Amino acid sequence: MSRIARSLTSAAMAFVALPLTTLAAAPPVGIVQNFGPNLLADCPNPEGIAIDPSGNLYAASFPAFQAVRTLSANICVISPAGALIDKISVPPGPAGVTNLLGELFEPGQGLYVVDFANGTPGFGRLLRVDPATHSITTLATRFAAANAIAQDRHRNLFVSDSFEGNIVKVAPDGSSSSVWVSSALLAPQGFPPFGANGVAFDRDQKNMYVANTSNDTIVRIPILDDGSAATPVVFAAGSDAMGALDGADGILFDADGNLFVCANQANEIQVLAPDGTLVARYKGLGANALDFPASLVFKGRDLYITNLSLFDGGVHSKLSVMVAPNPGLPLRP
Repeated sequence: MSRIARSLTSAAMAFVALPLTTLAAAPPVGIVQNFGPNLLADCPNPEGIAIDPSGNLYAASFPAFQAVRTLSANICVISPAGALIDKISVPPGPAGVTNLLGELFEPGQGLYVVDFANGTPGFGRLLRVDPATHSITTLATRFAAANAIAQDRHRNLFVSDSFEGNIVKVAPDGSSSSVWVSSALLAPQGFPPFGANGVAFDRDQKNMYVANTSNDTIVRIPILDDGSAATPVVFAAGSDAMGALDGADGILFDADGNLFVCANQANEIQVLAPDGTLVARYKGLGANALDFPASLVFKGRDLYITNLSLFDGGVHSKLSVMVAPNPGLPLRP
């Protein structure tokens, strides 16, 4: 079924919550709006997103499909008022090209970002960036397709590798890294060839949740008392007929345990209840429409989203924002 047909079918479903009106006052819950400038010239195809305590947003560029591009890629810094206030250039590593994906900002530590590089095993990197000085430290290498980042209460970093179908655990200082879990449920299955993608811990860090983009599933990985991974299980599976979880990408929990999912092929933010049931879907209208939503971050109830704009040359390289029903689950344990 085509993307247009799926979208029309989805809109007809009774349970689907697609906001259709706006009010004169503050934006109501679920209304998706553009935020800040178009980023095509400075950070084409923004994929990763992070936020600092001051409310500045960091959008990481994945310019792999730009016809004309430099070897470096940028991180654009957007103020709470929506102004582009800084641009951090990330030079390439051994691959000779930089393509940035997932990000995570941790106070006192800095901005973490992964470099997909050229998608060749061994060249992907996990980097730490100092936003003030723009200095860059390489914490881990040898990824095939480093994609998203989460951090536990011990400050260990967990990076999804989409081509290898695993989650790599990296020590806070980068002194060690190893595969934390590998599973067929996390491996790429068909097209697109991206398996393990977005990662998120639940409130008590009893489970890690991982989006598998290739087969439209969310996988739950129970965490044992010693910190090791138990057997992964499917938490939620998508439906082509309804466009559910179509292109599951970045994920984050709200404070009530609902999981917000970037469905990049459906061009929607979809919400799973704690039992895995799809309970809401949000998409912008007209000029505010989402275009390949890839990553998301909460600031209270404000949910910010990157638009990768992958299939149209990056013309809609932008951030979006919507008010969620509940605040986001804090990323910092």
